[in-house]
Amino acid sequence: MRYQIVLTGVGGQGTIFLVKLLAQCALNKGIDFIGTETHGMAQKGGTVISYLKIGDFKAPLVGEGQADLLLGLYPTETLRFLHYLKPEGYIVTNIEDDFPEVNGFNVFTVKASELAVKGEVNPKSLNVFILGYALKVIENFPFSKEEVEKAIVELNPKFADVNIEALNKGFLTGCN
Repeated sequence: MRYQIVLTGVGGQGTIFLVKLLAQCALNKGIDFIGTETHGMAQKGGTVISYLKIGDFKAPLVGEGQADLLLGLYPTETLRFLHYLKPEGYIVTNIEDDFPEVNGFNVFTVKASELAVKGEVNPKSLNVFILGYALKVIENFPFSKEEVEKAIVELNPKFADVNIEALNKGFLTGCN
């Protein structure tokens, strides 16, 4: 298996936690992985982009037009990094308003922030909610929901219940 993921958002949204979570899933399955991240302004609100390559890769950065998945926690950051996605790749992104039409990709949007404002999702777990949504809507995602749940417990047992609840809500939202 070879799968390349670009995750993006702004500081404080949990982009780096998602990379660690998916890396833990790969570790648990005994699959090779390599990843890295950059922190824009290294503060809340600065651009964060992270890369995770699952499979036999030598370098951590994803090249332009190579990503299988662009997972966006903030819509403008998702649009900023579209050039990493390969043709027919998947975009899964949080949106606040309408997302512009993007041709040549499989696009899935969810108004996760709106659900948090309504009290339906814990705002501190929006990143995991969006991952749960991605698990449902993406064909051939490298990990199952159960594998992600296990990794959540291993990485952050103190907040495992809240994060697993968010993961499941995202997954169920993907069913609609």
